Parts: sequence; C-alpha cells; structure tokens
Amino acid sequence: MLATVAEKCLPDYLLIIANSGRMLAELAYKADYKVIVIDLFADQDTLAIAEQVCRVESLALPEVRSAIELLQLYFKIQLVVYGSGLEGQQSTLIWLAKNFQLIGNKPRAFERFRDKKDFFKQLNEFSIQFPESRFLPPNDTSRWLIKPIDHVGGIGIRESRLGANTNEYYQRFCQGQVGSVLFCADGQRVSTVGFHRQWPVNQDDFAFAGVIRDQILLETEQNRVTGWLEKLVGHYCLQGLGSLDFIWDGRQCYFLEINLRPPVSLMLYPELDLMGAHISGQLPTQLKDKSIRAMQVIYAMQLSVVKSWVEWPEWSFDRPKNNSCIQAGQPICSIMAQGKTVQQTLIQLSDRQKIIENTILNR
Repeated sequence: MLATVAEKCLPDYLLIIANSGRMLAELAYKADYKVIVIDLFADQDTLAIAEQVCRVESLALPEVRSAIELLQLYFKIQLVVYGSGLEGQQSTLIWLAKNFQLIGNKPRAFERFRDKKDFFKQLNEFSIQFPESRFLPPNDTSRWLIKPIDHVGGIGIRESRLGANTNEYYQRFCQGQVGSVLFCADGQRVSTVGFHRQWPVNQDDFAFAGVIRDQILLETEQNRVTGWLEKLVGHYCLQGLGSLDFIWDGRQCYFLEINLRPPVSLMLYPELDLMGAHISGQLPTQLKDKSIRAMQVIYAMQLSVVKSWVEWPEWSFDRPKNNSCIQAGQPICSIMAQGKTVQQTLIQLSDRQKIIENTILNR
C-alpha cells in the first residue's frame, strides 16, 4: 500500500523496484533525483528519503503493475532502476522494458544468463575456470551443491542430499575464500571499482551475510578476473553496475556468478556517484577514499520484535518499522563499519553486531 498520499501530479521521478529499495533510493537521493520506491519492506530509511513508497508482497508482474498504475495517478514515471529480486521475474522485467526507460541490463541479458548450458559452454570457450557443473545427479553427491538458476544472494543454495528440482543444477563444492569485484559497464567496455572479500551466514547457510574491501587476490589473479569481465561484458553487452563473484582456493581462482544488477558492495564507496555511473555506464573520475569499509546483514536467530522505543545507531541501515515482528532467519537490518585496516574494521563490525543483538533486540 502507499505510505503517503500525493495530492497532485508531480514532475518526473526515478522509480526504484527491488526486494529492498533503500540502497538504490539512497544513491539516487544523493545524486539529487526525486525518488519513488516499490519494494517488500517500506522500511524507515526508505520512507525518510523517498517521495513515495509502495510496499508489495512480491515483485511478480501483477503486483508490480498494480502498484505502478496507482503511482501513475500522482507521479510521472519514465526512468526505472531495478535491484535485487528481479532476477527471477522475467515477465516483470519485460513489461518494465516495454513501458519505461529501464536502466541497467535488459531482459535479454537475463534470458541468456539463465540458459546455463549455453552459459557454461561460453565460459569454457573464454577459458574462464569455474567449478564443475552438471544437470544430472552425480554418482557421489557428498561434495556437490545445488544452485537455483535464479538465486539471489546465495539464498536457496544447499547441499545436494535431496536432489535438484526444476530450474536448479549441480555444482561441485569448492573450498576457499569467496570474493567479488564491483564493476561498471557501458555495453562494450568495463571498469572495475574494487575487489572484496565476502562471507555467508555460516558454513551450512550460503545466504549472503557481509562484504569488506579487502584485496584477497594476487595482482596476477586480479588481472585474470578483470580479463574475464572484459570478455563477458563484450559478449553479453552488459550495462551499468554489476558484480562478479569468485572463489580463491589459494592456488587458482574460479568464477562463481555474475550479478546483472547493482550489488550491495556499492555501499562501500559512498564517495562515488554510483547512481550516475549506473545510468551512464561510466565511472566518475574522482579519487576513491582509501578507508576500509565493511557491510553486514544481521539476521534474526529467533522470532524477534523491534521495540517501539528503539533508537537506531547512525551506522545501521534497512531499519524495520517499530513493533515489527521478524521471523527467525529473516534480516533485521544492515550495519556498516569503517577503519584504517581490515582487522580494525572487522572488530568494529563485530562490536556493532553485538549492539544490535543485545541492545536493539534487548536479548
């Protein structure tokens, strides 16, 4: 439902659509855009910076179309920026591309990446190393994972005990450190913003938990990954901000995934106009801040209720509404930390996580 009621038709707005629109809305707001948002949460942060927020139950086409038709009674919408959650909603993406100026990769790019057999063939042709992948069950499933074709942030990835379903595939488990590189592309050329280390919730839950600016690769391996990007961007005509995930086992680097929409690692570069970069496909020229930044999602370990008197710290984001009831395993909020070294930043991140768990949730 609409968070507020507009009284008259207003000038052009940038529409954000995502599972959680806060990150992109903040980028657009900092770039002086007037923003309206459609997402699943309508959290406090988004309500504070957007002109209008419309909360939906899912990003399926019927719900998104109904929300936009309602918003169009009050707002003139031309530009649409989408975030996490649209990967598996091809019909929604196609409808948006037909009716608005869709920023970022077009539906065709998602179609090509969803054809995993063809995509894996292309990786081999480009000599891009990736863990062995297959669509039929391996004889011994003990060292294999099952991955949904449209998984978001590692959600749905699991050990292969029960077998794969439709729109899933098997990939051999690879031990090592997971990392990512944030990039910006204009359809043919690509520029890297930075490399990162990231981590899941735990060894049994592959959902994304956090990311830090940390050079985990040797320079030669960074150059190799950059070469992968150059080949993929040119072949698939990728546009805007995205990220490539990889795993480093200490000897070799393996390709894992490529995200065709703005990833959470862009939060580590607040000094850059990354919304402008996403729209233009070109990185800004200003120098990057050399501070080490990290971001982490805090998940509820049990059923949690956000107290009405909570005062959220300035380093917390995606804050739920007061009196919200959060189920176990669901995200509570995100936190940020900043330091001069990786160790200092991770210690601060851990301390802040304890504050959220012990003070905010009053455990």
